[in-house]
Amino acid sequence: MHPINNTSFFKSFILKSSLLTIFIGFFSFYIFITLIFSGSYMYLADGSSTGTLDILKFSIFTSFNFDIDDLSLKSNVYYFLILFLHQIFALIITIVFTSAVVLKFFYLPKFFEFKNKCNYLEESDELIVTLYNSININVTNCHIRVYGREESFDINNTKSLININNNNPIFEKIYPFMEMHLATRLRIKLDKGDVLYKWMKENKIEDKKLDIIILVEANVSKIDSAVYEIHKYSIDSKDIKKTVDFYGPKSIDLDYDDFSKSKGWSEFDE
Repeated sequence: MHPINNTSFFKSFILKSSLLTIFIGFFSFYIFITLIFSGSYMYLADGSSTGTLDILKFSIFTSFNFDIDDLSLKSNVYYFLILFLHQIFALIITIVFTSAVVLKFFYLPKFFEFKNKCNYLEESDELIVTLYNSININVTNCHIRVYGREESFDINNTKSLININNNNPIFEKIYPFMEMHLATRLRIKLDKGDVLYKWMKENKIEDKKLDIIILVEANVSKIDSAVYEIHKYSIDSKDIKKTVDFYGPKSIDLDYDDFSKSKGWSEFDE
């Protein structure tokens, strides 16, 4: 079902936030559980010789997973239960904090979703590739190149591969903005006599395969590394219609206020 949203609230927050913001956010969580469990320890210590400063010190060290001697509350049956819960919460926050740092600096989600098939529009001799940004983060300066790679035979008559169009892109364009849930169509114009024209128009290719390879490079705000994604359509001459629909793509009636509510997404892959 389209449009797909590949950004959960947690991922979106982490990817958009600076390291300082992430650190302050998780430090606040540590302090919060420190205060919560300090209150519990103070309640258990009511009437004992254990001081407030000792309880706060113990709770802070436990929240940050540092080793410290137990409080002198072992005689209370609830002490070890509360201590166990305290350590569990501290461990969970530590794991989530570590995951946030890894997500921020070492992981990039999948940004672009592609239509299952290409479309061939016979009236204008265009091969159309449709995609959209599925991440709730601004994507700018999106450089898209499309290449074709066909099965061939080398000088020894053995199977090989050749990049069509003399190794040059069959389509290349830079899009200033790729906003979330806004479908983009790459219209690849076919010239009479070129390889793609023979595949789509003349349909005279016998027992061959052709790959349409899309390279996407883009800049993303708040992320230190650039986006680089590759998508491939493999076309088999024996059954071209498994990869190419020989009609135009379905229209999407754009909602300018909220792209995800645009009408026609249910037929995106048709």
